[in-house]
Amino acid sequence: MGETADTEETSLTRRVLPKLLLSLLLGGLFAWLVQQSGVDIIPQAAAFRHVTWWTVAAYVGVLGVTHFFRASRWRFLIRPVRDDIPFWDGVLLNWIGFFAIFALPLRLGELARPALTKIRHQISISVGLGTVAVERVIDGLLASMCVVWALVALPHRGDLDDPIVIGLPYYGALAVGVFVAAFAGLLLFLWQRELATRLVRWTFGLVSRRLADLVAQKVADVAEGVRSVASPKLAAGFGAETLIYWGTNALGMWLLGWGCGLDMSFGHALAVMGILAIGILLPAAPGLFGSFQLAVSTALKLYFAAEIVGEQGTVFIFLMFVTQAALITVAGLVPLYAMKLRFSDLLRTRGP
Repeated sequence: MGETADTEETSLTRRVLPKLLLSLLLGGLFAWLVQQSGVDIIPQAAAFRHVTWWTVAAYVGVLGVTHFFRASRWRFLIRPVRDDIPFWDGVLLNWIGFFAIFALPLRLGELARPALTKIRHQISISVGLGTVAVERVIDGLLASMCVVWALVALPHRGDLDDPIVIGLPYYGALAVGVFVAAFAGLLLFLWQRELATRLVRWTFGLVSRRLADLVAQKVADVAEGVRSVASPKLAAGFGAETLIYWGTNALGMWLLGWGCGLDMSFGHALAVMGILAIGILLPAAPGLFGSFQLAVSTALKLYFAAEIVGEQGTVFIFLMFVTQAALITVAGLVPLYAMKLRFSDLLRTRGP
């Protein structure tokens, strides 16, 4: 038993280590790009003179509400599969999953929640991936719409010369296209489940009947995880809490930006939120380090002069990153060990 556990730990280390090294290189590259653009990763002490400190405490409170609703809405997605999961158990498992996404390299943590729900509630990983797919598609669609709205509706600087900022409209349009297509795919996958299963069986059956049966079962399991989309009541509940999650997220960013001395409107906060959400979808280092700073600084440069971004903006990015990192880490690690789970459990994705 002990030898098996040691073998599994060694296997996990071998799987993760190359990805960790690659992610650190990417994070370093992104951080270098940020520094080269005139935004310090760590602000000078004098830059904090603009901060209204009570807004930082208020941001922590708003961020707590955001983090809660980001996790609680999952119950609407899993209810068609299991309706007996305790409310707080679901919230805590999601918080652990969010920590895994934040902490693990190259977004390996996306697999953590399906792995944990399998360990705690014997829900297949394929079903868990279905619920994650719904979240990712809806969140990505909302975020990309915020980006497009920000680019079209909000007046931005006419003297832009940063190539990353200049390329933002193309990246935003690509993101919208991808998530609209993904949303359409989810709907087709849900309402044409039998057709999808038959196509899978026929396609993979040309190679192996056993493989065809296995893949077809995975397809059917993933479809189970998106069934809530077909229920008006569950879809409405998920949609309402998703809007609260995104709304409080933008509200907190607006409050913190104002408190850091930026002349930021709520519209600017929506722009920052959307560009950040799309930007950190890229493979990144642990803690989303580098990609986080690059995305937020790119958003700010659309609307504020370089000297403002280099001072007040630097403080805003630093405080937002540190606050989010602290909350996500504490909210993830405390329940992880309270539930007697191990960090390696976040990567155990074997099984149905």
